[in-house]
Amino acid sequence: PTAVTTDSYTITAVAHYNGLSYEEGYKTVGYTGLRPSNLYAPAAYLTRGVHVTVAGQPGALNVGYVTGTGDNVPQSLENLGVHAHFLGPRDLAAGDLHAYDAIVLGIRAYAARPDLVTNNGRLLEYVKQGGVVIVQYETSQFDHDFGPYPYKLGGNGATVVDEKSAVRILQPGNPVMSEPNKITADDFAGWVEERGHGFIASWDPHYVPLVEMHDPDQAPQEGGLLYAAYGKGVYVYEGLALYRQLAEGVPGGYRIFANLLSLSKTKGQASH
Repeated sequence: PTAVTTDSYTITAVAHYNGLSYEEGYKTVGYTGLRPSNLYAPAAYLTRGVHVTVAGQPGALNVGYVTGTGDNVPQSLENLGVHAHFLGPRDLAAGDLHAYDAIVLGIRAYAARPDLVTNNGRLLEYVKQGGVVIVQYETSQFDHDFGPYPYKLGGNGATVVDEKSAVRILQPGNPVMSEPNKITADDFAGWVEERGHGFIASWDPHYVPLVEMHDPDQAPQEGGLLYAAYGKGVYVYEGLALYRQLAEGVPGGYRIFANLLSLSKTKGQASH
């Protein structure tokens, strides 16, 4: 339809055959050595209308992606018209990183990719020369000052479990919070499973915290989304569970990630 609203829509598939209608699909489940069973579910697809903009011409952003463990963010980015190029060891070691508007590191990438650790200096040089690096949540293996300025993760970092916990936007004028999508408290509604984990415990003043949240009886946590200008570029650490929100079609997850990917076009508008 031409008038899609910010609502949920269920698309159902129906097959008609020999006067009967079929509205379920199945997948075979079980373990080796056991009789397999068919798990049936309605043949339905849940989709959501989201008002979201990515800076630049549609499909024009060139994004590199360093896979971590167990996230489907690249597939979700296709919903934004962004096709991610997977970067292997050779790309990180000798490829032209400046061909990318942004480079995104998958969750737990520093634990899963020794080539990323080896070539981390090339990523920082890419940022210094005007690139954008977006680091999704990391574990204790990240606690070695891989960023452009010192920080301390502290074990595996803090976690904010309550997905309904209040969120305070600390820097509404920062491009991550304002361009091209104006991020408000509404963008943190309807989140699933958690707010995030792997929050940074302490950081150099060059890092600017953008949001604050916390569980009941927990101290305020500001290390879930940090923004740092470095040279001509921008380095972002985000421990928010955006990868979970993208997989579930949560509108705010897409709007925040669209702003992160757009930083190559909007980073000059940063205000602190």
